[in-house]
Amino acid sequence: MQSWICGKSQEGVTCRIGPDTNGRCRATCECIPVLELKPGETKGHYRCTRPAEAGGPCEHGPLPNGTCCRAITRCQPVRSLRAKRKAFTCSIIIATFGLLLLALAGDGRWQFISPGELSSQHSGSGFSQAFVRLHPGAVIAGDTGCTGCHGSAHGGPTHWIKSALDANPGPLQTHKLALMTAAGMTTIDQNCQRCHVGHTFHQPNVVMDHSCSACHQEHLGKGLMKRPDDANCATCHADAQIMQASLKKGRQLSLATFDYRPDNGRQMFKAPRPERGYTQVIHSFATDHSEFQVVAEKLKDPDTLKFNHQLHLTSPTIPSVDGRKLDCADCHKPDASGIYHQKISFEANCRKCHSLQFDARNPDLSLPHGNPEFVRAFLGSLPIQYAEYGARKKGLTGKSELAEFVKQQMIQIREQVLNGENLEQQVFFSEAKLGPVHRAGQVEERGRALFPGCAYCHEVKPVENAAPAVTKPVIMDRWLRGGFNHGKHLNVDCNKCHEVMRSSQTSDILLPSKATCAECHSPKGGVRNQCSTCHSYHAPMNILTLKTEAPKVAKQE
Repeated sequence: MQSWICGKSQEGVTCRIGPDTNGRCRATCECIPVLELKPGETKGHYRCTRPAEAGGPCEHGPLPNGTCCRAITRCQPVRSLRAKRKAFTCSIIIATFGLLLLALAGDGRWQFISPGELSSQHSGSGFSQAFVRLHPGAVIAGDTGCTGCHGSAHGGPTHWIKSALDANPGPLQTHKLALMTAAGMTTIDQNCQRCHVGHTFHQPNVVMDHSCSACHQEHLGKGLMKRPDDANCATCHADAQIMQASLKKGRQLSLATFDYRPDNGRQMFKAPRPERGYTQVIHSFATDHSEFQVVAEKLKDPDTLKFNHQLHLTSPTIPSVDGRKLDCADCHKPDASGIYHQKISFEANCRKCHSLQFDARNPDLSLPHGNPEFVRAFLGSLPIQYAEYGARKKGLTGKSELAEFVKQQMIQIREQVLNGENLEQQVFFSEAKLGPVHRAGQVEERGRALFPGCAYCHEVKPVENAAPAVTKPVIMDRWLRGGFNHGKHLNVDCNKCHEVMRSSQTSDILLPSKATCAECHSPKGGVRNQCSTCHSYHAPMNILTLKTEAPKVAKQE
């Protein structure tokens, strides 16, 4: 490398000799004349040796004493541009190294090297205590928790350099570093699993583990960690090759492998797994996200309970509530969180209108609900039930009065149903919509039956020598696995999404289509439409496979 150049370079008259390696000018004259002797000559003469690229032999030639007649004015050589760059780079390196030593040697080195504040999940005394509890003997300085993720955090500069050189890929392995992707697992991801033991990444048919830190980025400030971006999901779901590999792997697994989500006591609607699984290439919800499976495959509610939304909301025969027709909020009430609705039950939502009154003359005497054996026992003990009813509701205290009351009620029941067997058959299997109802002053008036029979609402099957079998309703608590918050949709009319006014069958699953959701949840609609809005990513921990000890990590940061 040429470190020095002629000082006249900027004038365009650079001498051909140039400075030496120490930056001293070597210019004297344009050539060094050569003495030539011809045969028979004793003195000879001097010849100019100036090269052709410098203009060739000069016109006058050398002086008689053999010196060049064209002297060159000496200059002050200057450093070349490359030498200046080298000097500048070296000075920056030295200055940087010096500043790092000053910064890392002082008490404030942790503040100096910290890339930003930790999220609430990985900071504070709570995290420190949890980490020490999971890893007895571990030491965390203050509440920083650096060693929880960065194993070499408190080892000092020498240990940091050694850890960096031992890393795989290391800082000098340029080829491996060039091939690394954001989704590739690293040592720090292995450290995540020291606390998140048994926490699997995603679906069982994923073809590779995905980097924890690629999606869950730390040191971005206090509060909760930022949700993963759609770009993280697109790493796999927008890659046709990866999706095809996932499809191939999924076909080698049993269907039971994919039924890994715990119900947590809820009644979950479980749609059958599609033929290709969930491996369609997707770039965003608003563009090429598939139609919801419930809508696309026209799936049906498995519940055998007979219910008609349209009838309850529009029929003029349905009794009014506080002078108005029924609406969705009369039955579907928000739970304590406001996110989901309370579970539908007979006692809370049906009994007010659908009384279990079986005797119009004694409207306050009703059948038990929920257990066919209890109903059968109740009907078999009617005299006792009437006696208790007479004492409780009629105020009959005398023994003879109660006996006469019971006798009259049993006579009336027999006149109506002939015998106890017929009464049981009527209670369980009748589907009559009309029946005797209690009206003031009109005992025998017929109208909408308050209790037409169990079979009016339920599937009832006869059982020999036992109480009929009443199929228990299957009322779903969750229809979709994705998260949904009703509290954030209170300004939207229920029928806009669920179209209950057109539903007359129990089997109708009244969920909105993807297009309905995308009206708002899209760039055009302006409402959040990221994948994480509805989807959670990790498969829950399987308690059967949890390890009692944290997995050992060969190398840490």
